[in-house]
Amino acid sequence: MIGRPVLVTGFGPFPHVRVNPTAELARQVARRLNRAGIAAEPLVLETSYAGGLPALRARLAAAEPRAVLMLGLAARSRAIRVELFGRGRSSRLHADAQGAGPASSTHSGAGPWRTSASAGMALSRFRRAGLRSRYSPSAGRYLCDAGYALALRATGPRVPVLFIHIPWLRPAPGTRRARAVAGFRPRAHDLAAALTDLARHLAVAGPR
Repeated sequence: MIGRPVLVTGFGPFPHVRVNPTAELARQVARRLNRAGIAAEPLVLETSYAGGLPALRARLAAAEPRAVLMLGLAARSRAIRVELFGRGRSSRLHADAQGAGPASSTHSGAGPWRTSASAGMALSRFRRAGLRSRYSPSAGRYLCDAGYALALRATGPRVPVLFIHIPWLRPAPGTRRARAVAGFRPRAHDLAAALTDLARHLAVAGPR
C-alpha cells in the first residue's frame, strides 16, 4: 500500500470510563481498511491535555494523512453524533485522565472550524446501516473538541477531517437481558463496518 494513510483516532480511559470503546473501534477500522488495500493507521490518544494533544499534533505532522476519522465516546448520547465543528473550547470543570484541566479555558485561534469532510455523506451512511444518528453542532468542552479543532487547524481544508461521537455499544449477546439494553445502542460489528465505509469515502476524497 502506497500513499498517505488514513489516520483513525480513538481515546483511552478517562474519569468514570475505565474501558473506552473508541480505542478498539479505531484499531478495528484501521485493520479493515488495510485489508481492503487502503493504507491506514490507528492512533489511541491518552485522554489528557498534556499527553493526548501533543501526540496528535506530532502524528499529524509526521504522517501527513490523506484523511482523519476521529472517534469519541458520548456516554449520555442516544445516537451517533456527526460533529460539525471543532470550537477549541475546553472547560476546567472536567478533569482529564491525569486529573488536570486545560492550560486555559479557551484555546488560541479563530474558531470555530467546520469539518472539512461531507457531514451529509457520513449521516447518510450511518442511517443506511440502520444506526440512529444525527448532526451535532458542538463536540463538547473536553478533549474531543480540543483534538478536533487541533486536527482541523493542522491539516487544512484539503484533508477531510471528521469527528464522530458514539454512545455506549450494545453488550455482547448473553451478557445482559435483552430488555435491559437500550435499543439505540449500536452493535460493535455494525458500527465498525459503518465507520470503515465512512473512512473509505474520506480516503477517496482526500489528497493522495
